[in-house]
Amino acid sequence: MTRLEAGIEAIRARHAPDARLAAWDVRSGEGKWMDGWAPSAEALAELRTLAAETGAHFAVRPLPDPALGAAVRGAAHRAVAHLRREPSHASELVTQILLGEEVLVLRAEGEWLRVQAGDGYVAWVHRHSVVRDAPSDKDAFLRRIRSGDPEPGAWIVTGRGVVARAGPEPLDPPVAELVQGGRLVAAPVEDLRLEAIEILLPDGLAGWISSTAALPAARLEERFTRSGRAILDHAAQFLGSPYLWGGTSERGYDCSGLVQRIYGLHGVRLPRDSDQQSEVGEPIDPGSDWGSVQAGDLAFFSESGGRATHVGILAEGGRMLHCSTTRHGVAWDDLDAGDSEYGARLAAMCVGVRRVL
Repeated sequence: MTRLEAGIEAIRARHAPDARLAAWDVRSGEGKWMDGWAPSAEALAELRTLAAETGAHFAVRPLPDPALGAAVRGAAHRAVAHLRREPSHASELVTQILLGEEVLVLRAEGEWLRVQAGDGYVAWVHRHSVVRDAPSDKDAFLRRIRSGDPEPGAWIVTGRGVVARAGPEPLDPPVAELVQGGRLVAAPVEDLRLEAIEILLPDGLAGWISSTAALPAARLEERFTRSGRAILDHAAQFLGSPYLWGGTSERGYDCSGLVQRIYGLHGVRLPRDSDQQSEVGEPIDPGSDWGSVQAGDLAFFSESGGRATHVGILAEGGRMLHCSTTRHGVAWDDLDAGDSEYGARLAAMCVGVRRVL
């Protein structure tokens, strides 16, 4: 490893230690040059200094890439947008964003956009999966991205299997399918007795949905209260839903995607992956009989005993709802039941319980 390569690696370790949460796209060659994109002004300054000290040609640019101009806001314009590890449809699905959820666009490469989602995840999304534009207030947009908050005045889809139609009647032609947690704009509703409300999707497509299928974001707690029992009851509505690696919607969840989405709707913001979630909240000793557990606690598991690779939502007594490939999707398991081989195996792999409520 050349001095230049060693220096670049040291800077990466300081500014982008977790590749999931920082876009480190810096390259070098023959100890003579470096180019690409740096994730922060601080990293860019250190790379520039390193290039001067080693005599390397410097062509690293900041992120977001200035070539994007002001169009650094992206928003999913249909039910689900797939975010992938590499800029290819064949690449691993790492996470998803739902209708109306925003991303910070970092740079473009062909048909693909490098983006950072509200939970910090950095990935690639196809340019046709999002609407890209210039935020009217960039600072406010960046604050929303970091906080995970929806746009002012947004409505949240609260129903499942919601279909937006061309008119207010149930048999009007469909124009788009929506998923629970999606964000949209609704026309002012003066008569609460209306059976349908008019909505606008991020790309300007208009439609109608049932008036019981969405709520203003400010009123979301009316539907999804912040309690462990409410969270379990909500998650149980997805029993039998399929497992999907990288999934964060009713069309398919992975274990941490289910936890992040359900808790988020109940006002508890969690990071994306199970190892990240295992660092949130307060550690709890569940007791040998799981008697110290409260509804809504999270249990974490690892086959190797290292970092958490699986997560589930606990009920009292060690009963757990989770999304598992072994269970083919969302299911209940009992960690304290001697007659459940899978439950006993899970209990043996438990590496911690956290209270996040």
